[in-house]
Amino acid sequence: MECLSRKEQLETLDRYFLSTTEAINMLQISRQNFYSLISRNKITRIKKDGAVLFFKDEILDRLSNQPMLRTKYRPFESREELESKLQITK
Repeated sequence: MECLSRKEQLETLDRYFLSTTEAINMLQISRQNFYSLISRNKITRIKKDGAVLFFKDEILDRLSNQPMLRTKYRPFESREELESKLQITK
């Protein structure tokens, strides 16, 4: 197997993995909520020599399902948003 240059290694890491901060910012959730997802095995954590990474595809899938999950588990927010939109259009 051909050795990759340092730049290529970093590009590969960026392509497939996210740091904790990147994942939290992408999902726009609190750190506490993020760690709760990890402890409930909703998000896979990869730990190697002190570095903690997350699969980028898994975070993107979670992000795409987030609106449906928020509607399912926090219906009061959806109702309030709909009511406020109705108030604005009146």
